[in-house]
Amino acid sequence: MNLARLNKILEQFWWAIAIVSFVAVTFFAFQDGFSKWAFYYLVPIISVLMALVRRFMKNKLDKSSAFKKEA
Repeated sequence: MNLARLNKILEQFWWAIAIVSFVAVTFFAFQDGFSKWAFYYLVPIISVLMALVRRFMKNKLDKSSAFKKEA
């Protein structure tokens, strides 16, 4: 498996985790009270940050591959 494909898969994974965790935490916050579940909103925030890092790394890898092909 090449690195570009792995970056794409992992980026999609982190977006999925962000969405699922946000929905789950929001559901439980409405069910049990926001003050009890507010701390768990860090999980979707960290997942979004990981997805953005993966996107940055994917773009960086694409530029590097294009540069190597030119040389």
